[in-house]
Amino acid sequence: MNLGKSSLLCIIAIVLAGCQGQIFPTLTPEERAVLDFNINGVKIGGRPGQLAVFPQVRHIPIKLGGCEVYEVYNATPNISEIKAWYFNDKLVRIELRYFNGPGTTTLARSGGWDGLRDYLMHKFGPPSRFGADVPIVATKGSWKVEYAKFNGEWIFSRIKRQINYSAMADARGGIGVITVMDTTPIVTPKPVVAPTPARAARVSPTPSRVPEEVVTRAPNPGF
Repeated sequence: MNLGKSSLLCIIAIVLAGCQGQIFPTLTPEERAVLDFNINGVKIGGRPGQLAVFPQVRHIPIKLGGCEVYEVYNATPNISEIKAWYFNDKLVRIELRYFNGPGTTTLARSGGWDGLRDYLMHKFGPPSRFGADVPIVATKGSWKVEYAKFNGEWIFSRIKRQINYSAMADARGGIGVITVMDTTPIVTPKPVVAPTPARAARVSPTPSRVPEEVVTRAPNPGF
């Protein structure tokens, strides 16, 4: 059977389109939301120069886990601090910190610890797991998982992304930390001095129940 040139090109295009659909599957809305995550244009994979949009940036003089680390203070009206890790000049981890306490109410303004939880569920779907068995990855302060109002993680293995959210709160104040990470393994020599994160105690309290429906209010965590 003889095929014209145009017919042959059409067949090739159809085959390639089918193969491409298998190699690059359609992303879910939640996966797209993770890949689109950014704070004033600063996003995973970006360069350190993007931090110039913030007025108060400090470079930590030593590498942590092979990464250059920057701290951003008073990042936005609703974010008290940002901590950013760069490997080979690319952002691989970003930590957003929200506080309630003397002189600061970013946690309350952003929706409270439960408002942040509900916002994450609405944007990224239900957490992959939550409760005392989830390691706390936040690096701010001393964390005791058994006292967490919420401690959970969202794992997107297909696109090499992970989100963690931990929150502590009481009558005196509170803190909520959202961490977004590129989970592509980093191969780097072990640093001479490497801080050892405290291991969360493995206890088995009844975790706060994840609501089946998001509460009807409008938190604003800044992303």
